[in-house]
Amino acid sequence: MTKKPSHSTRAIDSARPHSPEPRRPGSSEEASHRFPEAQKLSAPETPQPEARFLEELMRGQRLIVAGHLNPDGDSVGSSVALAHALKNMGRQMTVSLNGIVPCHLEFLTRDKSLSFKEVGFSELENYDRLILVDCQSPFRVWPESAYPGDEPPIPLVAIDHHQIGSDPALHEASFIDPLASATAELIFKILKSLKAEFTPPIIEALLAGLISDTGSFSQGNSTAECFRQASELVAMGGDLEAVNQAVKQNWPLSRFQLMTMSLGSLQIHLGGRVATMMVTEDMLKKAQSDLSETEGLVEHTLLLAGVKLGALIKVDGNGRTRVSLRSRPGVDVRNLARRLGGGGHKQAAAYLDDNREPEMALRRFLAEAESLFGSDSQ
Repeated sequence: MTKKPSHSTRAIDSARPHSPEPRRPGSSEEASHRFPEAQKLSAPETPQPEARFLEELMRGQRLIVAGHLNPDGDSVGSSVALAHALKNMGRQMTVSLNGIVPCHLEFLTRDKSLSFKEVGFSELENYDRLILVDCQSPFRVWPESAYPGDEPPIPLVAIDHHQIGSDPALHEASFIDPLASATAELIFKILKSLKAEFTPPIIEALLAGLISDTGSFSQGNSTAECFRQASELVAMGGDLEAVNQAVKQNWPLSRFQLMTMSLGSLQIHLGGRVATMMVTEDMLKKAQSDLSETEGLVEHTLLLAGVKLGALIKVDGNGRTRVSLRSRPGVDVRNLARRLGGGGHKQAAAYLDDNREPEMALRRFLAEAESLFGSDSQ
């Protein structure tokens, strides 16, 4: 076998001045030259689940995992991953997916070894423990049956990456980190602490959760920890490309028909700083679509140059209007949503408006947006 010559032993013509070899783009040398402090930096330590929380999580035999109403990719992926792991550790698991589950997430619920059903608040007494995922209050799962602050008839554990709620009794045995990129990031840590086996369904579900809540690792909430976890999941055999296609590139034709109509409702407000889109009952009927196919439509509002705040105003099917918010860095929509009874993150939040007519909900939203930007936004 012929060995390739080593660069370290190649001859250098001493008769001419030596020019340093150019730095390769992306090399550690190039990075340290451009960012001299980079070598001193390391990923910050992130919270780990405490022993007491893990003990409470594992109590009981018949466990139910529930995500928030109308779950998104992080809620479904996190619930499915945790349920698979606890099932493999001998627990009887039920996953309650309440409301409308987006059709592009159905691939996560096809495993018949788990029980998927929409469990009512009054049925919780049939289980030993409730595990809330991607939310902290039963009200976020059963808004028609439970009230804010209501405790379920069985012990509760919550796992979430949203801001801690106002009722400390609900968080006695919980793992909450608002700085995490996704609840899937917390589930990963929990499974590591439990020394759970990362089976293919678990790996797939965790990748789906991370992809969903970080915009395929393109958004500002994509932490060093979530990249590290994604790397490890891929090393375990996870197919990042396949999961990304399933989550982001698997919509029916009706979704595109609905998107076309919703884009037709696009309006610019407050000197170009705010953009809004709508989804009405008439649009849903014409497209033969449903609310599950509205996920991600709000992201189109931020594709416009100069827009700092975007909103999708859509009917929710229960006589109310749901307003989804997105913003660029520097504009905190979480506080705006809180003032209107909702919540979320700094750059992604939502709330429910009691107005059935989207036009009325639009006026209320614009009034809040105007106060956010101040009087110079005209």
